[in-house]
Amino acid sequence: MIVSSLETSSPETKTKGEEKKKKTGRKVPPILVYAVLAVGLFGIGILSLKFGSIQLSTGEILKVLISGQDSLSELEVPHSILIWNLRMPRLVLSMLVGACLASAGVCIQGLFRNPLVEPGFIGVSPGAALAASTWIVFSEKILTFFPAELKGKESFLLQLCAFAGALSVSFFLHIVSKREGGGFSLVLVLAGIAVNATVVSLLGFLSYLADDTQLRNLTFWSLGSMAVASWHKIYLLGAVLLLVTFFFPVLARGLDALALGEAEAFHTGFKVRRIRNLTIVLASLLVGVSISICGNIAFVGLIVPHILRMVLGPGHRTLLPASLFGGALLLAIADLTARTIAFPSELPIGIIAAGIGGPFFLFLILQAKRREGEFR
Repeated sequence: MIVSSLETSSPETKTKGEEKKKKTGRKVPPILVYAVLAVGLFGIGILSLKFGSIQLSTGEILKVLISGQDSLSELEVPHSILIWNLRMPRLVLSMLVGACLASAGVCIQGLFRNPLVEPGFIGVSPGAALAASTWIVFSEKILTFFPAELKGKESFLLQLCAFAGALSVSFFLHIVSKREGGGFSLVLVLAGIAVNATVVSLLGFLSYLADDTQLRNLTFWSLGSMAVASWHKIYLLGAVLLLVTFFFPVLARGLDALALGEAEAFHTGFKVRRIRNLTIVLASLLVGVSISICGNIAFVGLIVPHILRMVLGPGHRTLLPASLFGGALLLAIADLTARTIAFPSELPIGIIAAGIGGPFFLFLILQAKRREGEFR
């Protein structure tokens, strides 16, 4: 009877399932993707706490995490300091930065209606790094009347400058895109290349003006690193990410509407200008604060959304939260690789991200070139 029931209901169920997959573009149920990402985050979290200059066992890690400081033996106290003061802040910061950059990538791709756009590729991340570097070099030379705590790389004004730099580039590119009729175009690509070239030139000029200490800081911006992790930076970036996630439902509906075209979105009742401006501000906030803390890290906003879009479809209601977790996983893996691949030395995480992202971007270009009409 059971077999008979399955035989009669299976074709209809199969047809409905196929129609649903075709409609949403999903190849894998979202709950399964979230489960894989959660397992991956837990696994990379244990590995990140385990490996380093001193290797800890899983039992030692769990005991430090679960037990209070008073219940640890004298030999276990250094393990607690190692985990809570060094490895855990670094792990959490890498996850937050990855989540921010991947979420910003989804927003910018949705805004320009092209999955090959990335904050670093079109100059948004370099714009944030340039603004932050300008603040580091000139704040102490020009703003001599400012209190010492408001100048240099430890000031909260550094984050504001980076945000302003990312926001300026985003609005500039958006204006270019609007003049070309909206969306993605060759002119936008060229504008992004021009912005990147200008930023590189200005960073070189800043390097010429900088003293030895400032020059080391500028090198940090260009390569990226999680070695600066601290709990107050984590609280700052966590607060920014939490603020943006409150807007995820609004962003998801707006970006889904923009995918149909701005005119279509407007005629279906969406306030297109408000959606555009909100997307630019929130994406710039995520990129600017992330870059100001850990330096310029490219391609996270390209790789993660693209892979997840292939399995979850283009709908932003699932793509945005999934990219948040996917970005956290990717950058935690990249940071662990940067710390261990050349041990006892440490590679800048920007090199690892670029080493993965460059070939992946080339693969996407070759794949897209096979599809007629993919580029305009």
